[in-house]
Amino acid sequence: MLTGGTQIENATASDLEDLRNRIEAELARRELAERKPPEDRQVVVERPTTTGTLRLEHVKCGKNRCKKCAEGPTHGPYWYLYFRRNGKLVSKYIGKMIPDELEVRGTPC
Repeated sequence: MLTGGTQIENATASDLEDLRNRIEAELARRELAERKPPEDRQVVVERPTTTGTLRLEHVKCGKNRCKKCAEGPTHGPYWYLYFRRNGKLVSKYIGKMIPDELEVRGTPC
């Protein structure tokens, strides 16, 4: 891990890119922790990754005639990846399963 000024100056481009990704992932995680989830989403579980934060969420589709949303547990749960792009927190739909190429920090999925 790069910590000091001398280490950063002597780091490879790959090391610096890795550090930037880890910082962006941590910023995304902290911003999500401070936010209240929208009313149309219910967070089931949250997992940090090397690129952001994965969340397993139940979601409402927004259709007025949807019986599933009106009567019971909404759609899902589905995985979403939250990360920062150009200084803004964005989300990306992942699906029902987490792909192998998405590295999860800590415990395995």
